[in-house]
Amino acid sequence: MEGSMMEKLEYTPEIIRKIQLTELSILRELDRICQKCKIPYIIDSGTLLGAVRHEGFIPWDDDIDIKMLRRDYDKFCNICKDELGKKYFLQTYRTDKGYRWGYARILRKGTVFIRAGHQSLKSNTGIFIDVFPCDNMPEGKAALFLCNVLSLVCRKMLYSEVGAKSAPFFVKRLGFACLDLLPKEWAYYGLEKIADYCGRKETGKVRCYAWGSKEETVGQKREWFENTCDICFEGLMVKAPAKKEEVLTYYYGKDYMTPPPEEERQPKHTAEYIKFVEEDEGDVCG
Repeated sequence: MEGSMMEKLEYTPEIIRKIQLTELSILRELDRICQKCKIPYIIDSGTLLGAVRHEGFIPWDDDIDIKMLRRDYDKFCNICKDELGKKYFLQTYRTDKGYRWGYARILRKGTVFIRAGHQSLKSNTGIFIDVFPCDNMPEGKAALFLCNVLSLVCRKMLYSEVGAKSAPFFVKRLGFACLDLLPKEWAYYGLEKIADYCGRKETGKVRCYAWGSKEETVGQKREWFENTCDICFEGLMVKAPAKKEEVLTYYYGKDYMTPPPEEERQPKHTAEYIKFVEEDEGDVCG
């Protein structure tokens, strides 16, 4: 039986847990498809840290991050047309004309998640997990520099509608407003061309060009994606890099098993409103 409720969001532990349980149901569906169709994936970032340190979500975390090599990501997106359950929606710029990011999300239908600062976006909304495609990083310094710069411009173009309203300084808002005049299709075209170029030669490092961070600019080892192991996440066995300790040290330093001070234990995605589907609350395993 499905019910729903609309919350004016105050991020209480109870609200965070409801978000987590909805995301867990989405992760279970992704894992089902990947197991059935033999598509490799790994949990990444805070999701991996949560699995190792807490055997599930970091208590204050409110998202799930999945990464795939480009060939596996493309296969997954194609297979989802037939395999993805009716409760879920694969959101990309090809399936949702209002979507403004260069990676996929899987949304739980019937939910609403309106992120603070993103109210003007015209894309479908809902509680989601992110699925990031990772491409080869060119070995030549000039080619790598060009790919990183072009991807940065593409990301800023896609963010421009949000940045024009929420950037902290007038000059930045003005810059984003100018970028927002450009067709966002140019940004998608740029990201596609980067993927095409980087797909010509397999290299030892990969990155998600649609996401900006220091770790992405430096890149991740390909072997982290190709050599995996099973790990328990909220009672569900999912895929993680076999060298998970090396990955977590890369992201968080040697003290990754030590939680941060209490004042830093905050969710990353503040929202204006959330609508839940109550049946997801029973999806926790174990």
